[in-house]
Amino acid sequence: MSMVRFKMISAYHRYMIVTNRFPFKKFQTAMRKRTFFIITLAFGALLAACSKDPISDLTYEDTQVFFTNHDKEANFKDYKSFSIVDSVYIISNQGEGTSLSETDLAMITRIIHNMKQMGYEYVGPDDDPDVGITLELVDNRYLNLVQIPVGGYWGGYWGGYGGWGMGMPSYYTYQQVQELYWIVNMLDLKNPDTANQKLKVLWNAQIRGEGLYEPSLVPPMVDQLFKQSSYLKIN
Repeated sequence: MSMVRFKMISAYHRYMIVTNRFPFKKFQTAMRKRTFFIITLAFGALLAACSKDPISDLTYEDTQVFFTNHDKEANFKDYKSFSIVDSVYIISNQGEGTSLSETDLAMITRIIHNMKQMGYEYVGPDDDPDVGITLELVDNRYLNLVQIPVGGYWGGYWGGYGGWGMGMPSYYTYQQVQELYWIVNMLDLKNPDTANQKLKVLWNAQIRGEGLYEPSLVPPMVDQLFKQSSYLKIN
């Protein structure tokens, strides 16, 4: 085996080895660096192969965003009781109306639970409540016309047409998009603006994202609205 290895190197390097002038330490150091570099590349490739897609791997909860706002001049301790609508009002470009599905009822029930936790008394609409809670679901659907362009490069396979492009036009397809989100409003029934026939909005909240109509996700969604609205607490 030593003869085979000997023939694989040049005459110059053979002379250097025989005369003990070959820089073995430098050679070993270079080989170690090369090996480390190869291992690093292999490890990086393995990590890239195992990493998740940050978009496609999002759960419904990861996509959800919660917006809350309130009247900065309101003193919520002045309000003691509340009432809530008995159904969800649907706002849609396909038509409007009310709904009371399993998810709708779960939303109403969870809002009642959180309002009680905040110290408010739940009363009926005819029992002179201090605030009223409305619940709306916006469900808009759009049909968009999308242009799909065709690439203009054909490869120049046939001679005599250098620099020419393709004359095939783009084609079109339709894409349906749905806009779905929840809106919760707290209205001031204690101090109505009778002159202008308006009710002041004391608190407003919105939930946007994916999975908004999943009954199992209703409790954490509603809880999050009240969690980031600690100013509503009166007890």
